[in-house]
Amino acid sequence: MAVPQLSVRQRHIMALIEADGAQQIEDLAQRFGLTTQTIRRDINVLCDLGQARRFHGGVDLPVMSRNISVNARSQLNSSAKRRIALYIASQITDGSTVFLGIGSTVQFVAAALRERSGLTVVTNNIDVARTLGEAPDVELHLTGGIWRANDQDVVGPDAVKFFGKFYASFAVIGAGSLSAEHGVLDFSYGEAQIANAIIENSRVRFLAADFSKWGRDASIRVAPFDQFTHLVTDRKPDDAAAQTALQQSGVKVVVCDEAVA
Repeated sequence: MAVPQLSVRQRHIMALIEADGAQQIEDLAQRFGLTTQTIRRDINVLCDLGQARRFHGGVDLPVMSRNISVNARSQLNSSAKRRIALYIASQITDGSTVFLGIGSTVQFVAAALRERSGLTVVTNNIDVARTLGEAPDVELHLTGGIWRANDQDVVGPDAVKFFGKFYASFAVIGAGSLSAEHGVLDFSYGEAQIANAIIENSRVRFLAADFSKWGRDASIRVAPFDQFTHLVTDRKPDDAAAQTALQQSGVKVVVCDEAVA
């Protein structure tokens, strides 16, 4: 089950919350030129879907839905992420169009692609753009959108629309969490929207996720495992339900353990 479809205004509200934190209803009404009653109806939809939570006079993300900063995440399991990235980069052919999404593991993929020839890379990930911005033979396209300092990326309707202007041979997507029951989860609606846009407009789709992502407390549904062609990881899950879910999905699981580094 993919992430639920919201209206353009509801997506914009979510992007504002994710970028700037809690929003006041009166401020949102003024921004959109609407009544507070109309904004409250939008907020009710977001809260009913579990994307947001109300407080007196405003709206914020659900409790525990924020992720740690991308700089902190890049230091976690860095050896595993580097092995995952090297494998994915080895599968991407020169001259291809590549989508690189949000996440610290995706940054490692970008680093592994710096010396490749004739790539066209489309990304909303600022650290990816920094990594590839001076690559000698990479054509880089950076989406517009709403800036998120914690994650060093941009999200929102403009970023989603920009990915739809391309069709990529290869895509690399990170994950906030992996679940036997729900597939790929993330910490924000904006991230889920970006991931779905990438999935819809690419052919070979790499899910780059180390073992630690299993069972993390993320609440936003992104996509089931069968929407990806490959799961590239450092270790298979121990849980039997997770193993069964992967097998039934048909996704190719590639394990980059230390023995093959």
